[in-house]
Amino acid sequence: MKRIGLIGDMSWESTNAYYSLFNQLTAERYESWVQPPLLIDSVNFSEIVALQEVGDWSGTGRILADCARRLEAGGATVLGIGANTMHMNFQDVVDAVSIPVVDVRDAIVTGLKDLGATSLSLLGTRYVMENDFYSSHLEARGVTVVKPSANEIDELQAIIFDELTQGVVNEKSRQRLFAIAEGCRTRGGDIVGLCCTEFGMLVNGRNAPWPYIDSTVTHVRALLDY
Repeated sequence: MKRIGLIGDMSWESTNAYYSLFNQLTAERYESWVQPPLLIDSVNFSEIVALQEVGDWSGTGRILADCARRLEAGGATVLGIGANTMHMNFQDVVDAVSIPVVDVRDAIVTGLKDLGATSLSLLGTRYVMENDFYSSHLEARGVTVVKPSANEIDELQAIIFDELTQGVVNEKSRQRLFAIAEGCRTRGGDIVGLCCTEFGMLVNGRNAPWPYIDSTVTHVRALLDY
């Protein structure tokens, strides 16, 4: 197996999900005790959040590029950025190393094709939904993207940063997420895109009332496939 490098702790809840999924999904493919070789370089998420809030994406890019270089130097042969929002700095990471970087956005496109769909309800952080680095990447590959309203974006941002990244799972927030997703679906976003790594804390195959793609799951699958 190749050694996977993950830029993590954005937040630690999402990195916990990545680590668990790497091992769970590997166990589905191989015999007992086969585990994927992993390297995780963890950032101080508070530094990332502070830079996000003032729009200093050059600053976040420098942090992630440093992580990528350390992972390559440590023996990683393929990289993943363990956060949808931080794909804002995807090119900074690509430029920092000589090894491949697997893009979560491409994994989402593959997941949609596997479902025979071409439209996505894009749910994530404010940065994912208000900027175009995510939606334009999908649209360039033939995906129709539907986003929540401005007020709904504010609600999702609060759920992510005030609750999920703090380890808080709130039933009221789960139901609000479901309602926002359903509203996007009525406007044409057939598949719900859980494009925040922490949304898996609220949505799973047992409670989801609509077809969805969990970005963390599909990203892990893409890294394992590589």
